[in-house]
Amino acid sequence: MDNKVFLFPLNNSLLFRKVTLPYHIFESRYRRMIKDAIEYQIPVAVVPFSADNNYEGVVCVAGIPHVLTTYPDGRMDIYITGSVKCQLTEFDRENPYQVYYYQILDENLFVDPSLEYEIEILRTLLERWAGHFLQDANQRENFSSTLDDPEILVNYCAVFLLDDVEMKKDVMEADSMRKKIQILLTAVGPKEIPLGPFLPTLRF
Repeated sequence: MDNKVFLFPLNNSLLFRKVTLPYHIFESRYRRMIKDAIEYQIPVAVVPFSADNNYEGVVCVAGIPHVLTTYPDGRMDIYITGSVKCQLTEFDRENPYQVYYYQILDENLFVDPSLEYEIEILRTLLERWAGHFLQDANQRENFSSTLDDPEILVNYCAVFLLDDVEMKKDVMEADSMRKKIQILLTAVGPKEIPLGPFLPTLRF
């Protein structure tokens, strides 16, 4: 029972392993949480807000935060890269933020050769997304190079191509690469993704 995480509940937000996401921290208790997480190297778990404030049994991804900018009033811009998938097992304390014990969850990340076609479909969709949203050519090239890792590719698909947080949660919680890919393909095809009033609609 030595594993602990600090809890950061946010509406419609999830972390994924190997994916880096930015956050703006303004509440004093969470500013303290970030400082404590960095000082003691305790991971922060990002979970969708629960109305009953009970997170026991929740599956989530956690990572050590890094500060990008600290403002004069104490607000922070940070990023967290998801590093550990876990299940919250027992509430520890709240002073002033919540702390939970967790157990690490294993996943079968083996990519069966029979999934190569599906992987290529997802890569094509992500690169089309990047072509519309990443204006800098070097940024697009760096993004594309990360997609050689199937886990990163699948998790980026969940972050950038799925709008529904419950569907994202299904991908994050799935315990095998095959299940994750099946959920994604069910969700993203065939469909349309509107890119805004002045951009074309992605159809696939």
